[in-house]
Amino acid sequence: MPTIMNSLPDPLPEFFDCGCSDIYYCPRSRDVECPQHSGFDVCCDALDQHILLHV
Repeated sequence: MPTIMNSLPDPLPEFFDCGCSDIYYCPRSRDVECPQHSGFDVCCDALDQHILLHV
């Protein structure tokens, strides 16, 4: 099973800044997500690996 590093890519993938303070990067989907908007919990089953971003 591959190990997922708990670090952010540089640069981050482009994402829509919805203005929420709890935006996360998902290392599995390699995408930035917000729990307040759709799609947050459908990318994978490893929510504990999401990395909080402060925008």
